[in-house]
Amino acid sequence: MKRRSVFLFFVLPFLGVFVFFTLSSVLSQADLKRRTETLVRDQLAATAGILRTTVARYLDEGTAPGVVLDTLFAEEQLYFVALLDGSRNVLAWNSRFEGYLPISLTEVRDEVTGIIDSPAGKIFSELKLLSTGDGRRYYLYLGYALTGMEEMIALSRRTAVLLAALILLAGGLFFRGLYTLQSRYVVKAREAEAERQEKERFREISAFTSGVAHEIKNPLNSLALLFELLDRRASPDMKGDLNLGKAQVRTIARIVDRFSNVVKAVQPAVEDLALDSILISAAGNLAAEVPGAASRIRLEPAPGVRLSGDRDLLGLALLNILKNAVEASPEAPIVAGGRRIGNKVEILVRDGGPGLPAEAAGRVFEPFYTTKEKGMGIGLYLTKRIIEAHGGTIAVHSREGQGTEFRIELPGA
Repeated sequence: MKRRSVFLFFVLPFLGVFVFFTLSSVLSQADLKRRTETLVRDQLAATAGILRTTVARYLDEGTAPGVVLDTLFAEEQLYFVALLDGSRNVLAWNSRFEGYLPISLTEVRDEVTGIIDSPAGKIFSELKLLSTGDGRRYYLYLGYALTGMEEMIALSRRTAVLLAALILLAGGLFFRGLYTLQSRYVVKAREAEAERQEKERFREISAFTSGVAHEIKNPLNSLALLFELLDRRASPDMKGDLNLGKAQVRTIARIVDRFSNVVKAVQPAVEDLALDSILISAAGNLAAEVPGAASRIRLEPAPGVRLSGDRDLLGLALLNILKNAVEASPEAPIVAGGRRIGNKVEILVRDGGPGLPAEAAGRVFEPFYTTKEKGMGIGLYLTKRIIEAHGGTIAVHSREGQGTEFRIELPGA
C-alpha cells in the first residue's frame, strides 16, 4: 500500500474521529455547565421563596434579624445570607467566608438571580422582597457557591484532556507501527521485485549462454583436433604458429567454460574450514594467474576463525575479489583479512585504488557489467551467487579517490 493510501484510509479518519471527540467534549462540558447553572438557579429561587416566608414569620414574632439569619445559616447550605431593609441597607448578615459579604446590589434587581465573583469563585445570588404582617418591607439576600460545580467541570475538562492525550498517544503508536510495517512492506516488495527481475534475467542469460556454449564448443572441438593433426604433419618452422593457434583455442574454451559456470546452479559442499587457509589459497592462485600480485597482497592473520562453506567455491569467490582489487589498483597494496562477529564470520578486502563512482558501485554485481576494458563482467556476479548460496551476504563500499572495500558475511563454523 502506498503512503498516500495509508494517509487517506487511516490518518484522515483518525484525525476526523479525534476532532469529533474534541468538539463533543467541549460541547458536553458547555452543556453540563449550562444545565448545572440552571439547576442551581432553580434550587436557589425555591430556597429563597421558602426562606422568605420563614424570615417574615420570625420578624413578626419580634426575633432580632441577627438571630434569624444565624438560625437560617445553620440549617441551609448557603454561602452567605443577608437581611436588608426597604432601602437595601444591610441589617444583618452571615457568610461562610469569614468577614466577607459578596454583596453587589448594583448588579442584581428584584426577583432576579445574579452571578458574583468572589474568593470562592462564582456565586449565584438571589434578592427576594418580603413583607411582615405590619407592612414593613425587607429584602432577603442569598448566595450559593458554585465551587462543587466548578470542580466537577474542571475534573471533566482534565478527564477530556487526558483522554485526548491517550487517544493521540495510541494513535501515534499505531501509526508509527503502521508506518514501520508499511516501510518494511515497501522494502520487501522492492527486494522481491528485484529478485524476480534477477531470476528472470538469470533465466534469459542461462538460455542464451547455454545455446552459445553449445554452438561454440562443437566447432571449437573440431578446430582443436584439426590443430593437433596439423601439428603432427607440420614442418618445424610452422610449430610456433600452430602452438599460438592451440593456445587461442584453449583461451576460447576457457572463456566458454567461465560463461557456463555462471549459469550452473551453485551447490556448496559445506565443511568446517579455517579462514586463513582459504585466504592463503586464494592469494596463491592469484599469484599464479597475475605475476607480481603476491608482493602487493597483505593477509591479516585470523587465527582460530573458522567458517562453514565449500573450500573450492569460497576460494574462487575470494580469488575473483582479489583479482578485481589488483586490476583496479595496479600499484596500491591490497589488504585481506577477517574476524568472528557473534555467529558470523566477516571477511574484508580493501584496495587503495581510485575507487568507484556511485553508479558503478551499485552495479558491480550485475552480470556482464564491467568498468574494465577487457573485463566480461561475470567474476563478481559469480562471487555474489557463491556467497548467497552459502547463506551469506556481500557488499561493496567505495568512494572515488578513496579505494574500494568488499565486505562478506558468512555463517561461522
